[in-house]
Amino acid sequence: MKFTKSIFKEFNRKKQGKKLIELITKIDVNWHDKPLRVDLLNEFQTYLTYMNYEVVQNIIKSSKREFLALAVPIEQEFGKNPKDDEFIILKDDEHPKENIKIPLYLILDDLRSAFNVGSIFRSAECFGVSQIFLCGYTPTAENKKVQKTAMGTDKFVKWSAHSSVEQVVTKLKKDGFTIYALETTTHSIDISKVKFKKKCALILGNEALGISEETLKLADKIIQIPLSGWKNSLNVGVCTAICCYEISRQWE
Repeated sequence: MKFTKSIFKEFNRKKQGKKLIELITKIDVNWHDKPLRVDLLNEFQTYLTYMNYEVVQNIIKSSKREFLALAVPIEQEFGKNPKDDEFIILKDDEHPKENIKIPLYLILDDLRSAFNVGSIFRSAECFGVSQIFLCGYTPTAENKKVQKTAMGTDKFVKWSAHSSVEQVVTKLKKDGFTIYALETTTHSIDISKVKFKKKCALILGNEALGISEETLKLADKIIQIPLSGWKNSLNVGVCTAICCYEISRQWE
């Protein structure tokens, strides 16, 4: 709904900002639709004038990068902090060129955060992970929050749910897999010093509790990411991406 100057001016500053942010989101989502984009950008420019912002000339001809340079400070001014899943996936991302898989498997042991699981699906898809085993109470890809964070990658990564890690590890070892556990211990090996075996699985543990001693005993090797800060741990989703990169880099 478009507002006349008199009606828009009746809104308080906070409500005006809310209307701008709603419009920014609409422009972002519909950027590919040029006629609609032009209409929305004209409306956006009009509201900026009403709010006494310095208006960019010919805003309708701006690139998306130029538009965001103007829009993001406004989002920040009015307290809008977009979540990762709100960003638009480029059309080129929707159809993978090749569904290349590497013999790397991920075992998620009692992860609680659906956001972390979704993030791991994204990394797994990017690096060609063959399968994710979701163990214990780890949320599955049927979870709406997992799907939201995975941003469609859950459709391209094979996954299965299991009651325990031991069940999965036993099967993988019979099939000739080497099992690595990512955990900070006195016996952990720097990932850059590990020569990862082809056909391997990586166990990733609970965000707060880590991997249990019983589960660590199932692993052939315990590895860690070397850190230099005072905090001795990273988010499990970040850890997964780093490990997937290092393993795929070695195999290339």
